[in-house]
Amino acid sequence: MHVNRALLGWGVFFLVLGSVPLAVRYGLVAASTFDRVWQLWPLLLIGAGLGLVLARTRAAVAGGLIVAATAGLMVGGLVVNGVGGFGGGFASCGGGDSGTPFADQRGTLGTEAAVSLQLDCGHVEVGSVDGASWSLSGESNDGQPPVVTERDDRLSVEARAREGGIRLGAGGGNQWTVELPRDARTSLELSVNAGSAVGAFDGMRLDRLQVSLNAGSATLDLGESLEVGSLEASANAGSLSVTLPATSMTGSVSANAGSIDLCVPDGIDLRIRLEDNALGSNNFAEAGLVEVGDTWTRAGVGSARIDLTASANLGSITLNPDDGCA
Repeated sequence: MHVNRALLGWGVFFLVLGSVPLAVRYGLVAASTFDRVWQLWPLLLIGAGLGLVLARTRAAVAGGLIVAATAGLMVGGLVVNGVGGFGGGFASCGGGDSGTPFADQRGTLGTEAAVSLQLDCGHVEVGSVDGASWSLSGESNDGQPPVVTERDDRLSVEARAREGGIRLGAGGGNQWTVELPRDARTSLELSVNAGSAVGAFDGMRLDRLQVSLNAGSATLDLGESLEVGSLEASANAGSLSVTLPATSMTGSVSANAGSIDLCVPDGIDLRIRLEDNALGSNNFAEAGLVEVGDTWTRAGVGSARIDLTASANLGSITLNPDDGCA
């Protein structure tokens, strides 16, 4: 019988990857067991080396299986813990204490505003303040502020390109504190790559909140927002926690090799339509939702209604986790 080595490797990868969240979910293994599974990365090199040394022999498949199993463990650890739980991670670029403060940036926005925050490597805290003014403060490796563009009631804050790219094990990443005005009706786009974010949008009116999280973690609190039109959130190899408001809204959430926690206030009429769920998991039944076709529902006691579309590919979506979404 001929065995396709490529398919065999992928099969082992998915078997190991799927086994990790399954074992954690049913209490067979503690999630903390995988906190430092990234330290197995030398096995990737060993497996590749074995594949070369044993090439053209029947044992050559062993190298590929080592690579596949190791990669499955590493990605599985990301699924259950997120990048933030990896004890500093394989490619840590966090702030440390070596950052240099940059000059504060300030400005004003009109009654309708579009804001874009794009952070690569570091940490950002987003908050709200009374009035029409916005501000940006923080640190960077060289004391230079990020690239800020403000015109026509549009604000863009983008991390400067780092010479040589992200340094493995390096400290001194970007550290931003952003305050947005409550007077402006805002559409916010937040993109975080290899970093972390914390956001609280008290008293804000958000037409649209778009969040893209890649290899990082974020905690967003919309509970005290006056209005949220729509939410679009994706967690790719990371962990995202979102507290939703007690007002009507629509949205979509996607967990791809990552995890999403959603906290929804009691009494809200909730509808979650589940799309892709390839090797994904959710706790909708345990949270009291009723499945009708591809939609999970919970009846509310008032007029507020939240409609969401959800997908989980090699990831998990948890509704109202026991320890909250803080």
